[in-house]
Amino acid sequence: MFQINWKLKALLYKIFAFFNLKKIFYFIQKYITKRSKIDIQIISNLWVSHADNIKKFECKNILEIGAGKSLEQNIYLSYFFNNMINQTTIDINKMLDFDLFNDASKKISDLLNIKYKGSVKNIEDLSKAYNIWYMAPLSLEELIKTKVKYDICISTNALEHFSIEDLKVFLEKIDIILKGNRLISSIIDYSDHYAHTDSRITKLNFLKFNKNSWKKYNNKYLFQNRLRHQDYRKLFKNYNFNIIGEKKGDLLQKIENLSHEFDTKNEETFLSWGYYLMSRENKSI
Repeated sequence: MFQINWKLKALLYKIFAFFNLKKIFYFIQKYITKRSKIDIQIISNLWVSHADNIKKFECKNILEIGAGKSLEQNIYLSYFFNNMINQTTIDINKMLDFDLFNDASKKISDLLNIKYKGSVKNIEDLSKAYNIWYMAPLSLEELIKTKVKYDICISTNALEHFSIEDLKVFLEKIDIILKGNRLISSIIDYSDHYAHTDSRITKLNFLKFNKNSWKKYNNKYLFQNRLRHQDYRKLFKNYNFNIIGEKKGDLLQKIENLSHEFDTKNEETFLSWGYYLMSRENKSI
C-alpha cells in the first residue's frame, strides 16, 4: 500500500485545497497513489448492516450521503434488492468515477454470483441499470427543495468528515426529508485516516492534539472531526433521535499523551468504529 508521511500529506492536501486542485487531487489518487483502486475481496459486513435494516423496515426510497467515487455500497444494494429499491446518493463534491464504478460492479456481481448488470457511461445509464440517482455537488438544503421524501438515510464512513456544526445542521434538516420512522443508519470510522497511509503512526494519533493544534493538520480534503462514539450518542440524543440499534468495533491500542480534551477513562474513546441505527417517530414537520 502507498505510504506517505502524514504531516507531508496534510501539507499537500492544504495546498490542493488552497488552489482548489480537485481534478489533480483525484488524478493523483487514481493513477499515482492508487488509493482509489478497487480491491473488493468480500462483501462488507457494513453493507449488510444497512441492507438488513432496509429489509426489516421495508424501506423503498433510500438516501445515502457521502457515497464516494465508486458507489460500492450502492452497487451491492442494487444487486441484493434486484433494483427493487430506489437509491439517491448525494455528495458535496462530484466524485463519481465510472471506471471505478464498473470495476466495483463486476467484482460485486462475481462475489454474489449474480449476473453482471453491465457497464455504465453516464448518470442516465446509472439510473436505468442500477436504479441509482447520483446528485453532486448537492447540499441537503438543495435536496429539501425537491420535496422528495425518503424512508431511510444511510451513510458509511462519512459522518466523521462532518464538522460539528455541519452535523447539527444535518440532524436538523434530515428530519424534513425523511418520512415514517425517520430512520438513520450510520457507520462511523473513528480511526485517524492519516494512519491509513502512514504505518508509522497509530490509528489514534490524532487524539494527541488539542483542538487548536489539530487545525494545523485538518483540511477540507481530509477533514476529521475526531468525535468519539459517546460524543455521537450524546449528539443524536440531543436532537431527539431514539437509538434503536448500536454496534461497537474493536478497541484500538491505547496510546500515551492523549489531549486532555478526550476522556481517557471511557473505553468508547478507543473504539475503531461504531454503528448507530436511529429513529425519530411521529415527529410533526
